[in-house]
Amino acid sequence: MIENASINTFTKSWDTELADAFHIFNNYTQRLEESYNQLQGRVKKIDREMAHTNARLKDKVLELDNVTKYLNSLLRSIHSGVIAVNLKGEVSTINKAAEKILKLQASDVIGKKVEMILKDSDGSTPLLLALESGKYCIDLERKIETNQGIFKWIESSVSLIKDANENTIGAVEVFRDLSEIRELETRLRNADKLAAIGAMAACIAHEIRNPLNGIEGFSALLARDFEDSDPRKKLVKNILQGTKNLNKAVTELLVFARPLRLKLKNSRISEIVDKTLFFVIEDMKSRGVNNIRVLKECKLDTDVLKCDPEKLQQAFLNLCLNAIQSMMSGGDLTVFTRMQGDDGLGDIQVGIRDTGMGIKKEVIRKIFDPFFTTKQEGSGLGLAIVNKIIEAHNGRILVESVEGKGTTFYINLPRSSNFDANIIDNRWGKNGALIPYYL
Repeated sequence: MIENASINTFTKSWDTELADAFHIFNNYTQRLEESYNQLQGRVKKIDREMAHTNARLKDKVLELDNVTKYLNSLLRSIHSGVIAVNLKGEVSTINKAAEKILKLQASDVIGKKVEMILKDSDGSTPLLLALESGKYCIDLERKIETNQGIFKWIESSVSLIKDANENTIGAVEVFRDLSEIRELETRLRNADKLAAIGAMAACIAHEIRNPLNGIEGFSALLARDFEDSDPRKKLVKNILQGTKNLNKAVTELLVFARPLRLKLKNSRISEIVDKTLFFVIEDMKSRGVNNIRVLKECKLDTDVLKCDPEKLQQAFLNLCLNAIQSMMSGGDLTVFTRMQGDDGLGDIQVGIRDTGMGIKKEVIRKIFDPFFTTKQEGSGLGLAIVNKIIEAHNGRILVESVEGKGTTFYINLPRSSNFDANIIDNRWGKNGALIPYYL
C-alpha cells in the first residue's frame, strides 16, 4: 500500500511539472510567433520604404541625367569656347566651339595640362594664374598660341569653380575668337588707302598708255626701215619689247584699279579647265618646255555654276603659268575639281597643284597683296587680279605650300550665290592648315 501511494504521488508530481513545461513552451511559442509576425510587418514596411526610396533615387538619377544632357547640349550650343580645368591644371571639360577655335579634339586633350593647348604668346596661362592667385579676369583680350603653333587673338573671361562649401575645385575660361574681327579692322583701315592708290594708279596708267602706244607705233615703223643685218634694228626691237612689257604692266594696273564686271552664264567648270590647259600646253610648246607633265582630275558628275567663264579661265591660266615657272627642273602640274560639302548647294573646289620649289613661309602671307612680287620682272598684280576675280564670284582662294616640295592653290566657288554687278573688295578666310592669303 505504501508503495502504491508513493507511485501515485510521483505520478501526480510529474504530470504537474510536465503540464507546467508545456504551458511555458506554449507561452514562448506564442511570443515567438508574435515576434515573428511583428518582424514580418517591419520587413514589409522596410520593403515599402526601400521601394519608395528606390523610386525617388531612380527619379533623381533620371533628373541628374537630364540635367547632365542639358548642360552638355548647352555647352555644345555655345558659340564661345569653354575650357575647364581641375586643381592640377588638367583639362576636365572642353566644348565644341573651343575644339573648333583651337583646331583640336576633346578626346586628345582631356586630362592633359592646359598650358599644352592654350597659352598666351608670352607663355603665361590665365587659368593657372587664377588657380594660383584666386583672382579672375573679365573680357581680357590676349594673343594666344595653340599647340599647332597658330597665333590667334581671343577675348576671354576666367573664373574659379567652387563647390557647395565654397571650396575651389577648378577654374573655367570662356573665350571667343577675335582673329576675323581683327582682320576686318585691318581691312577697314587699309580700304581708304587702297581706294586712293587705285584711283591714282588708274590716272597714271591712262597718262602712260597714250605715249606708250605712240612709242610702240613709231618703233614698229622705224624697224621696217632697217635691214635685218643693221645693228640698229636690234635696238629698235628692244624698244618694242620694252614698250610691250610696260603696256602689259599698265593693262594689269588698269584691270586691278577698275571695278570688275562679270558676264555671267551657266558654265561647266570642267570645260573651263580644258580650255585653260589647252593654252597652258600651247604656251609650254612655244617655249620648248617638255619636262612637265600636265594632269587633269575632273570627275564631278555635275559641275555647272553661274560664272564668267572667261574671267575664271584667266585666273586659272595665271595660276597654272606661275606653277610652271616654279618647276624649273620639271615636275607635275595637276588640276583637279571636287565637291565641298554634302548637300547639293556646296562649293565646287578647283585645285592647282605643282611639285615645284614651294613658297617660303615669310612670303606666303603676302603673295596676293597688290604690287608684291618675288620676281625680278613683274608688276606684282597677277595674283592680286586672280584674287579679285575669285572674290567677284563670291569665292575664296587658299594656298598650301611646303618649301622644296610644291604648292597647291584651292579655289572654292559657290554653286548658289548672289552676285553684284561690280566687284567689292571682300577678302575673307579662316586660320588653319590651309593658309588664307591675307594672313
